[in-house]
Amino acid sequence: MKRIATTVALVAAVIGVVAGCGAPRGGPIVGSGPETSYTPPPIEWSKCTNNLRDSGAECGFLVVPLDYSHADGTKIKLAVSRIPHTSSSDDYQGVVAVNLTSPGSTGLAHPSFSKYLPDSVRTVYDWVGFDPRGVGSSQPALTCDRTFMGYSRPSYLTTTPEQQQVWLSRVQAYTAACARTNSPLLDHVTTTDTAQDLDSLRKALGQGQINYYGYWYGAYLGEVYSTMYPGRVRRMIFDSSIDPSQAWYRFNLNQNPATDQNFSAFSAWAASHDDVYHLGTTEAAVKQHYDAALAKLTQEPVGPIGPTVLTDVVLLDYHTMNWVAVAKAFSAYVNQGDIGPMKSLLDENYPPNEDNLAAMSLAVECTDASVPKDWETWRNDTQASYEKAPFSSWADTWFVAGCQSWSTPAHKPAVIDGSHAPASLMVLDSTLEPLTTYEGSLAVRKLFPNAVLVHSGATPAGSEADSSCSPGAAIVSYLLDGTLPPRAAGDTADLKCPANPLPDPAGASGPSR
Repeated sequence: MKRIATTVALVAAVIGVVAGCGAPRGGPIVGSGPETSYTPPPIEWSKCTNNLRDSGAECGFLVVPLDYSHADGTKIKLAVSRIPHTSSSDDYQGVVAVNLTSPGSTGLAHPSFSKYLPDSVRTVYDWVGFDPRGVGSSQPALTCDRTFMGYSRPSYLTTTPEQQQVWLSRVQAYTAACARTNSPLLDHVTTTDTAQDLDSLRKALGQGQINYYGYWYGAYLGEVYSTMYPGRVRRMIFDSSIDPSQAWYRFNLNQNPATDQNFSAFSAWAASHDDVYHLGTTEAAVKQHYDAALAKLTQEPVGPIGPTVLTDVVLLDYHTMNWVAVAKAFSAYVNQGDIGPMKSLLDENYPPNEDNLAAMSLAVECTDASVPKDWETWRNDTQASYEKAPFSSWADTWFVAGCQSWSTPAHKPAVIDGSHAPASLMVLDSTLEPLTTYEGSLAVRKLFPNAVLVHSGATPAGSEADSSCSPGAAIVSYLLDGTLPPRAAGDTADLKCPANPLPDPAGASGPSR
């Protein structure tokens, strides 16, 4: 289940160690571009009471139309947050809206990402996050069946027709529960709707243009926004981009080989620290422990912990920032039979009595673009993926299989055209990025002829000198004064850097949600 609630720590890992840069230049630039006739009322800001309360952040609500084609009709509220700039008005560079997560996930805490940047960047911008429509603290928020994400779920690994029918019946019952809500949101939660909300946010903040940082789905939202409103873009970063032609059915299938590759890398790393985790001294040994634990928990769960909890926890290895916590939790179960750490990780990332993430992930993906409506196609495609990438293929399918029976018709997919977008765009990715694919970022680079791709490779830096080339340093330079690496000829990255070092079990901290 490769879905995440927030990814501030993940983007912080991309930033890595950043070098000091020169003073910021200039203020916001006034641009022009198509926009709706709707003008939102000002946001009424007050001190945040959530996990941003210690950062000096302000929280409020953005009022937007449910349907922009009937802007005078029903209104909904989007929860927004802001960490204001502390620089002088002369140095102020405007607003950075941040979305660092998956479809259907909260983004209210994302302004705290700015704390990983040097003061020269952090202080000259207002950092703004938001819960998209239907999500988290926005009003209304969609929920269909709070028991759906509970502990007692059957194993994702379903290779027989009988096993598949159990899960298929389960997801069909869930989509039926969503249909019974009769929520007006169901037909108005596409990425295009959210892009219009982003432009309403720009207006409410009094900005002629907006800066934006998007990771994963947030990157796709940036692709859509900069296609719809190219004149409203000042600086925009696509981190781990999504090929729009693959959204969303093929995109989910294409994740699986990279996720298996990452599981192999995690297993090799855990084996190299067998003195800490005691999971075996080879990659194969660590994987054998996982297979054995999965079979054991499938046959007889331990308390609330069954096979899906194990898979969900280990799938958190999608980023090296989480490796220490995942290895500790897995080791505690394998070596001491202690399920506590696994339960804690699950509860932190996927609260078992909350289905807003599942509901809104489906609502967005199922209506953004069409999917095959016959189960035979899903089964055959997943089985073909499973034969090459057995670790996550069925798990990922069961998380999105509800689109096969989703009641709301799919809209026409957004057409992405970056030919009118400004040169101030940057695409980041890694060959070991399991949530998106490197090929996806290459495809986006073609669609945005003025963008550049900064590539963080599979091999960590081998020396102090190597680390001078990093996506983090490129981000800082770009946000300070718009500096971008030169665009190279051909279908390739424009700047190729080594990866960040792998975590040290002795010095690593736990993951963020």
